[in-house]
Amino acid sequence: MKDLLKKGRETKGYSTRKLGELAEIDQALISKFENGFRIPTKKQIQTLSSLLEIDLKQLLVAWYKVKLDKNFDLNPFAIQAITEILQEKGIEVSPKSKEKEIASILDEIEILKQKLTGLK
Repeated sequence: MKDLLKKGRETKGYSTRKLGELAEIDQALISKFENGFRIPTKKQIQTLSSLLEIDLKQLLVAWYKVKLDKNFDLNPFAIQAITEILQEKGIEVSPKSKEKEIASILDEIEILKQKLTGLK
């Protein structure tokens, strides 16, 4: 994700300061996103995708990968649990498609969280 953001910014010819102004995100945060020290919010990802003309799906997949890597202990038991969740939903998981299917499930979870938050 960090490489996508940095490459996108450089391709557009923006400094971190200019991108920060356009995205209404502090310049220091832009730098931390690009260096892997901070993870943007989903809203920030959407804004950056639009400004930098990076495919949103590609950027969201990269974002989820970073979130999973930093926030979950992806040990064999966790991976088995995720695989079982997918199978319970009727999604067959081959070794090559596991990452894509997991990202899809996490997208669904995020959407449900947002809906539940909106009900409060």
